[in-house]
Amino acid sequence: MALLMKERVLVTDASVADELVSRGYGEKEGNQLLLSPEEALYLKEKRQDFPIENKSGKEMTYDAMWRTFLKLDKEFEMKYLVFRDLKDRGFCVKTGFKFGSHYRVYSRGDRPGKGHAIWLVHVLPEKAKIDVIVLSRAIRLAQNVRKKMIYAVVDKESNITYYRFDRITP
Repeated sequence: MALLMKERVLVTDASVADELVSRGYGEKEGNQLLLSPEEALYLKEKRQDFPIENKSGKEMTYDAMWRTFLKLDKEFEMKYLVFRDLKDRGFCVKTGFKFGSHYRVYSRGDRPGKGHAIWLVHVLPEKAKIDVIVLSRAIRLAQNVRKKMIYAVVDKESNITYYRFDRITP
């Protein structure tokens, strides 16, 4: 069983938590597991046997969870599209918060503790403008932690285009 706690989902069943951790989901806290909104919604979408309850103990539908997460984060739709696309391609996707990006992405078959992230992914809407200084800073940070910087641009039709940036030194 899992419980929605504001912007995280708490998995209280230890065996389910262990199974999800082994597949690269969540952050373990004791016998429990904390899932990001993207992870929780992805599991709700892909697994029929993954009940998530609200504070009142009522099971939440996929649509109810979607609305809840969208209220908490106006960029959630765009970020979730990228998260789902990467997961569907077989990558392990984790938060990239401490690296200043939306996600860090592990190679297929890798996960935290088993390997290192290969990319930092930041999600942008199609019409976004990005300052060259901000872009340069992100690329340099990615290089310093031995990762590649990728910008995922989502257009109004929900299509995603990935742009990889590398630092070139003369």
